[in-house]
Amino acid sequence: MSNKNLLSVALGKEKADIVFKNGKIIDVFNERIIEEDLAISNGKIIGWGNYSGVKEIDLNGKYISPGFIDAHLHLESTMVSVEEFAKTVIPLGTLTIVADPHEIANVAGEIGVEYFLNLGKNLPWNFNLMIPSCVPVTPFDKSGAVLDALKIKEMLSKNQFFGLGEVMDFEGVINGQDYIWDKIELMQNYFIDGHAPKLNGKLLNAYLLAGIRADHETTTSQEALEKVSKGLYVMVREGSVTRDLESILPAINDSNVSYFLFATDDRHPEDLLSEGHINFMIKKAINLGMNPLRAIRLATINAAKALGINYLGAIAPGYQADLIIVDNLNELTIKEVYKDGILVAKDGKFLFSINSGNSPKPELVFNSIKIPKIKENDFHLPHGKTYRVMSLIKDQIVTKLDFFSPESELYEDELIKNGINKIAVVERYQKNGKIGLGLLKGFNLKSGAIASSIAHDSHNIIVIGSNSYDMKVAVEKISELHGGIVVTKDGNVLDFLPLPVGGLVSEEPIEYVSQKLKDLRKIVYDLGVKIQSPFMTLAFMGLPVVPELKITCEGLYDVVNHSFVSLVLE
Repeated sequence: MSNKNLLSVALGKEKADIVFKNGKIIDVFNERIIEEDLAISNGKIIGWGNYSGVKEIDLNGKYISPGFIDAHLHLESTMVSVEEFAKTVIPLGTLTIVADPHEIANVAGEIGVEYFLNLGKNLPWNFNLMIPSCVPVTPFDKSGAVLDALKIKEMLSKNQFFGLGEVMDFEGVINGQDYIWDKIELMQNYFIDGHAPKLNGKLLNAYLLAGIRADHETTTSQEALEKVSKGLYVMVREGSVTRDLESILPAINDSNVSYFLFATDDRHPEDLLSEGHINFMIKKAINLGMNPLRAIRLATINAAKALGINYLGAIAPGYQADLIIVDNLNELTIKEVYKDGILVAKDGKFLFSINSGNSPKPELVFNSIKIPKIKENDFHLPHGKTYRVMSLIKDQIVTKLDFFSPESELYEDELIKNGINKIAVVERYQKNGKIGLGLLKGFNLKSGAIASSIAHDSHNIIVIGSNSYDMKVAVEKISELHGGIVVTKDGNVLDFLPLPVGGLVSEEPIEYVSQKLKDLRKIVYDLGVKIQSPFMTLAFMGLPVVPELKITCEGLYDVVNHSFVSLVLE
């Protein structure tokens, strides 16, 4: 839309709709403060200077910042609805998100993606949804859908998407596999997000020939410097499990600062409530020694430029009036949030209405658990003298190969004594009806069972237990709930969190979900589990792209050698 009708306002011949008086404007281009009036009309920033407004707001020395941008996240990881997430993060200053819905896409394909799109596009933020690039993430598991190049082309013809979601299959890219390159070439005129953990040298060179623009899997300063030197934007990630801000910060200097931006990737309800969102990343960067204006720059104009979004991320003439009023630059307490010049949050409270009650509930999304009758002996180990074991490495989602040789037929008691649990993946999409069995060392569940319909990235039902009966009861409860997290003991359900939206997301308020997760965690700790993030750790045991050994509904998968292996060695 033309700004021609705003010229007289910019020239001071007409009053602006809103003028902020006595504020300190954050100039993210020059990392400086400007103390002038700020004029806004028609949801656009007119500029600063001596202006009069129909409405004038005295800021009494408070700071005016551009709205914050989260350059890469998965909404499903919040475990709450799109609307609930918006109600949480908009008052924290996040007014733009770029979301990759590959979790719901693995469950319900195009229908799941469109469900999220329809919920998010009518809220007071800039809602940018990617088309997932890797559904399924690997051909070695069974997910609920397949998004190939033909399906992506069809989706683009019906809805507006921001770009191609993180290209996780870097091996397929580097080896020139048509199934991934067909998608990349189709999306060449869009933003293409990356996923390049530890890629360097010639491998990184090859990966970047695909036109990939940014990466959120960088974990060290050295890695960041090489990626920036090759023109890649580095999304500094600070999620709930993977926190890279402190390790990457030393790589940022005056010469390369424009190539760094912020992203949360996966952030859970408890952390959103206790720490915050992008505002937390800014404060953490400041506490680690970064200049506050530079930290805000990473959260605003740097992200906008990297993503290729015009007229966003700065306070300048013609830009969207997405603004945050903060009390000071150290505590960064957000007082007010404006979207297109309209007040949408004040003192941590959202001021906009939510009209999700009448939204259709697609069958594929809300009835995604379809399993046959489960029997106790489905979780009995086959007879063997020696078994392969997935062994956890502390504070990591990778495993190493170990072995277990029972001394008697009472193998379940021996398993517990050796810190080993039975683990299984139950196929939930009526694709093959299989149940893959394995053993996991290091989880240390002494009694009972834990089941979850969150199991990256195919999200079949994953269950770990000390005995077959509790595993059966837990899986049956997951089916009854149409998805969730369940803890059982002695054949009884101790507690559960329903996740009816694709088996991934709750319909309850974020405070309820956060508290329920705390309750469940306390219960599993009482059952012997000691690891910090038990449910997230369990969810990643089914991801057959993370070394060394993982479990799928097809059985044990050797990630290093790209092949299935038997549970029984001999």
